[in-house]
Amino acid sequence: MTTGTTGSDALTQMVRSALDRQDMTYQALAALCVDPETSEHVGQTWLHKLVKGNVTRAPEARVLRALAVGLGLPLPQVQRAAAAQWLEYTSAELSELPEDMRAIIGHLEGMQPEDLSRARAVIEALSSRLNESSPDAS
Repeated sequence: MTTGTTGSDALTQMVRSALDRQDMTYQALAALCVDPETSEHVGQTWLHKLVKGNVTRAPEARVLRALAVGLGLPLPQVQRAAAAQWLEYTSAELSELPEDMRAIIGHLEGMQPEDLSRARAVIEALSSRLNESSPDAS
């Protein structure tokens, strides 16, 4: 398998998982993968090459944006997968957090600023309520 200079295939796995989980064809996924900035599509041939391990260069930014749309994932998540696969870059900031907390943070990454402020308010209200009901709070 040729996936760049690393043994990682994070982006490949992301696409493969979407194809398996949704019982989707390459053609159907390619139709969903449209760059919101340029309106360019990712071709089904390129997706097939990626899944088979035959993409040797990191995808361009427009391809990553299109993949994020087609996969229904936040762009930073797709960018991190590509960075892990081609640049030997992995983010360690969240690696020691529990899986459910990383999932929550992953959802927050794709939110608009106005939605982030609402999410923060919900978390702060929950935290405040938990602190008030704690036996140590008296």
